[in-house]
Amino acid sequence: MFLHKIGKTQAQKLPTGLKWLNSKPLSLKSLRGKVVLLDFWTYSCVNCIRTMPRLKAWHDLYADKGLVIIGIHTPEFDFEKDQKKVEAALRTFGIKYPVVLDSDYKIWNLYQNRWWPRKFLLDKTGSIVYDHIGEGGYAETEAAIQKALMDAGAENLPAIEPDMSIGGGICYRTTPETYLGFLRGRYANVGTFIPGAESDFTDTSIHEDDVVYLHGHWKVGKESLVHTRKLPAPSEYLVLKYSAFSVNLVAGSLNTKGAEIEIELDEQPLPEDMMGEDVGMIKGKAILKIKEHRMYRIIASDAYHQGKLKLKTGTNNLEMLAFTFGGCKGM
Repeated sequence: MFLHKIGKTQAQKLPTGLKWLNSKPLSLKSLRGKVVLLDFWTYSCVNCIRTMPRLKAWHDLYADKGLVIIGIHTPEFDFEKDQKKVEAALRTFGIKYPVVLDSDYKIWNLYQNRWWPRKFLLDKTGSIVYDHIGEGGYAETEAAIQKALMDAGAENLPAIEPDMSIGGGICYRTTPETYLGFLRGRYANVGTFIPGAESDFTDTSIHEDDVVYLHGHWKVGKESLVHTRKLPAPSEYLVLKYSAFSVNLVAGSLNTKGAEIEIELDEQPLPEDMMGEDVGMIKGKAILKIKEHRMYRIIASDAYHQGKLKLKTGTNNLEMLAFTFGGCKGM
């Protein structure tokens, strides 16, 4: 989490011709006199997902006081460019404020952004008066919103609840976000492989922390790892030694049939009391069923721990893009 306050800087105009959801196209000029919160996000980003309850609460509290929240959906992965998938995400998360699709990074580049999520607060004159990167800082962000609203003439604003977040949710050191494509990923046992083509990997069973190991037939693409070989049993796998409370996986099926992963922790089926909401116990095995491309919650523990995660599969349509980790209980 980063927090940066700046003096008044005129906000860049929003480009025309972009697709808007939940609203007709908006311009900052037409919103003069309002307070505008620009939120850069993408729907598979765990940090963005964790900020959504606050954004929705601010929309409910302050929309009739003059606040306009604009979600700027800038995709991290190619699959997030699909408008129908973004529309489905808005329904899933219950987002009712305006969202503009920034699939070509036009707004992102205008604001020289590099992070998900990031918030810019604009006052009634269209000037940027507050800039926040990452999670956390909710009370201070809300205080900035209220100040801008009061400067615009709003009255009778509610009391701000104390901020119970701790450093944006980072309580313990976790395994860093881990990408699975060759552009940003790092594998410990890749040897020689042809990007985008199926390769045969061998796991030596010697594993260092925070590094991905592969076993079996996998295709390492630009931004994802794909298992495309149909097997009679889930005998090929990915291994990652991690440290965290929780583990999430951005993944999807390459067709409409769905894919399946068997999850083990330290060579045993993932215990039921550590299962994330997307995992179920089937015949004594922890199973994650993958359908649409999104973030799947696979481990949710009450204790910070270190473990060896093994994802086993025999399906021929599994695509995995990234792991993210939670460093606080309940995160």
